[in-house]
Amino acid sequence: MLKKNATINRWRWGILALGMSLCSMGVFLMIHGSILGERTVNIATVVSIIGIGIISHANKRIKR
Repeated sequence: MLKKNATINRWRWGILALGMSLCSMGVFLMIHGSILGERTVNIATVVSIIGIGIISHANKRIKR
């Protein structure tokens, strides 16, 4: 039973790390937007919002 809980906990922290990396990538695209072209603000905004949603979902699951 303990091993199963440890695996689930590891997945929860992995989801949190995924959300943080997506949010960081969105911020990077907002700051250095000329990498992908002139109009990357929309892409960066969507990536950041998805990252924030994943972070909030992971925090909800970790607190259980």
